[in-house]
Amino acid sequence: MALDGKVVIITGASQGIGRAYALAFAAEGAIVVGTARSIGRLEDAGPGHGNLAELVHAAQGLPGRVYAKVCDLEREDHIANLVDETVGTFGRLDVLVNNAGMYPHYESLDVSTDDWDFNMRVNVRGPYLTMRHAAQQMIRQRSGSIINLTSASANVTPKGSAGHEGLGLYGVTKAALNRLSTFMAEELKEYGIAVNAISPGGVLTDTWAQVDPEAFAAAKENGFGKPPTPEVMGPAVLYLAQQTAETMTGQIVHTDTFRKSWP
Repeated sequence: MALDGKVVIITGASQGIGRAYALAFAAEGAIVVGTARSIGRLEDAGPGHGNLAELVHAAQGLPGRVYAKVCDLEREDHIANLVDETVGTFGRLDVLVNNAGMYPHYESLDVSTDDWDFNMRVNVRGPYLTMRHAAQQMIRQRSGSIINLTSASANVTPKGSAGHEGLGLYGVTKAALNRLSTFMAEELKEYGIAVNAISPGGVLTDTWAQVDPEAFAAAKENGFGKPPTPEVMGPAVLYLAQQTAETMTGQIVHTDTFRKSWP
C-alpha cells in the first residue's frame, strides 16, 4: 500500500465527505488524525449527526488507524496545537486535507457583514492557517501533499443552476481558496510539496440535506449526486495524496473526472 504509515490530517472528518476520506486513507494503511469542533460520544452518533467517536469506531479493523482531535478552525492556537501534537506523536506529517468548511445559502443582496466575515474565516482563513502550520513541517521534510476541497461554485454558474442559487458567498470563498491553492503550489514547489484543490461534486451528505433539503431531495430522486463512501470518494484524493511538486501541483480538479480527464 503506497500510503502505508503515512501521517494524514483531515479537517472536518466527523461525517460526510471528510469521514469517507478518513476511512479511505485508513484502508490504505495511513495514520489519520481526523478533526472536528467536538469528538462526541459513540452512542450519540446516527443518521444526520455523525461524530469523531463514531469515525474512530468505524475505522477499527482497517490496516491504518484513525485518531480524533478537537480543532476549531477559527482558532489559530487549535490549529498550531493540531500540527504540533501530530508531528510530536508520529514524527512527521505527509498529507493535509482541508475538508472542513461552511456551505451557506444566502440571498445575493442579503448577506450580513457578520455572516460574510464568519464564512471567510472558516472557508478561507482556516485552510490558510492549516497550510501555514503544516507547511513548516513539510518544508523540513522536503515532502508533502496539501489537498484543498473546493467547488464548481467557484466558477461562473448560470442563474437557475444547482451551483448558483444562494451560493454567491460560498462561491467567493471557494474561488479564493482556488487562488490560494495555486499560489501556495508555486511557493512550496522548491521543497517538493504538492498543493492541489479538488471539487467533490454533488455528494449526498447530511449537510446538504440539512442546508437545502429541497435540492437534496430532487438530486436524490433524479440520480444526481453520489454517496459519501470511501469507495466512491476515496480514489481521487488518495491519488492526490501521493503527488509531489514534480508529478502534480497547482491543479484544480474534479472528482467526477478522475481517470477521465486527469491525471
